[in-house]
Order: sequence, then structure tokens, then C-alpha cells
Amino acid sequence: MPLTVYADILLIVNLYIDFFLLWCVKKFLHLRVKNRRLALGALAGAVCSLSSLLSALPEWAFLLLGLCSALAVTGAAFAPISPRMFFRAALCFWAFTLLLAGFFLFLLRFFAPKNVAVLGNVVYFDLSLPLLFFFTCGAYLLFSLSQKLFSSVLGGLRCQWITVENKGEKAKLYMKADTGNSLREPFSGLPVLVCQAESLGNTIPAELLEFLETGTASLSEKPGTLRLIPFESVGGTGILPAFRPERVTTAKTEQVLSCYIAVSGQKLSAGQFDALYNPDLFPELQENR
Repeated sequence: MPLTVYADILLIVNLYIDFFLLWCVKKFLHLRVKNRRLALGALAGAVCSLSSLLSALPEWAFLLLGLCSALAVTGAAFAPISPRMFFRAALCFWAFTLLLAGFFLFLLRFFAPKNVAVLGNVVYFDLSLPLLFFFTCGAYLLFSLSQKLFSSVLGGLRCQWITVENKGEKAKLYMKADTGNSLREPFSGLPVLVCQAESLGNTIPAELLEFLETGTASLSEKPGTLRLIPFESVGGTGILPAFRPERVTTAKTEQVLSCYIAVSGQKLSAGQFDALYNPDLFPELQENR
């Protein structure tokens, strides 16, 4: 007996599935977006899933529609991001979608469940409203547990939100762990965070901006504001200008961090993070893990 497909059930099921797939893309590529943006992308994907009802289309058309759907969902969930990262996110979402569809095709081939169908690259479950409510609650619990598990296993000290305060200005930064960053300020011995200039905004001292632009500084501000931190990397050696902010705190626990911030005029990533730090140099983070 052929399975009857209802458009409202198709929308709801794919809203859940696309949200989960977008969350996987977010974690896989370390993208910084809020859940409401993922929900917007999932809604776009659910609407695009209605195209699977156009049974008269050839197979290549469904493949093209799947690609267009991936672009629309990615734009709704993650834009604005760099073109390169946008392409990677769209490709990841499309790949995850095809893998999920392939998994359900495997179930259909060997177990033949009567209430499951794969329409192109869209999955359909024939569920009643009570079951949908039950699975909604279950999906929410599963998603919450997955976030906590992912955070404890792969997160922890690997990524941190911090707030930098200086000159009456604030900047919220997302920093990623980098054990290769062993930089310390030569005189005080304090650890150094490496941050891209555009993320710090107005917290950067004027003389440091001058150094980034001209390679020299007039020292017109408070003496000792600017520090020059030598570094070595695979690409060679160099010097990064640094300053000590009035206050640096973790966003979650408001733990005060004693450190300098070295400023890079170049981007450190394609939008995944703003700064790099070495967790081994911050015992206060180890204590409050």
C-alpha cells in the first residue's frame, strides 16, 4: 500500500531534521551563530522540502533543487560569512543531508518500515500529532544533552568567550585554544592572547593602531601602553604589538584573566574565532573548569 504524504507533516519533520543538520554543520565548522538563526535556516529547509512533492520532475532536477535548497538554508542560518566559508557550510549541509537520506534508504531496503519514505533527498515520517508532540519533547531533550556532551568532550577549555574592557569600551571575543601559542610579555611574564584587530574595536589604544599602520609609535599616550612581543612561527619570525587592557574576564564565570593582548592586523580565521590562547598558561581557567 503506497504511503500518503501530507504537506504539514513533511514541513514539521524536515524542520526538526534540518535544525539538527545545521547544528552539526555549526559544530563541524566552528561557526558562531545563535539557535534562532539555525531555526530560521531549518524553516527555509522545511519550505524547500515541499519541492519533493513535484513527482513529475526528473532525477537531475531533484539534485539541482537539493543544491539550491542547501544554498538557501545556509544563507538563512549563517550569513553573512565569507564566500569561502559559505561554500563550505553549504557543501557540508548538502553532504550531511545526502548521508541522512542514504541512511534511511538503507533502512527502507533492509527493514521496510511502512511509515518512512525518502522523497529525493527529503525524509518523511508518517506520524500522528500525539507522536509528533512526543518526539518534539524527545528531540529537545536529545538536543540539550548533545550540546552539553559536545561542550564537555570537545569544548571545555578549547574555546572561551571573554570580555575585554579598556578606555571605557568593551569587546566580546571568542577565543580558541592553541597550545602552540606560548607567548609571554617579556617584562612581567604574563601570558599573551593573540587577537585580530577588527574584533577589538575601540578597546585598542591609539598608539597601537598607529604602530599597526606605520610600524612606529609616537608614545603620546601613557608610557608603557605599547609592548612589542617577538614571535616565531612556521612562516618565520616577527613582532606583534600588544597592550594590557584594564580588565579581561571570562563571559561565563566572570573570572578575571591577567594577560596582555597582542594585536594582529590580519584575520586569524574565516569567522570561527577572534583570538588564540594557550590554556596551559591560564591556571585560573583550569581551576574553574
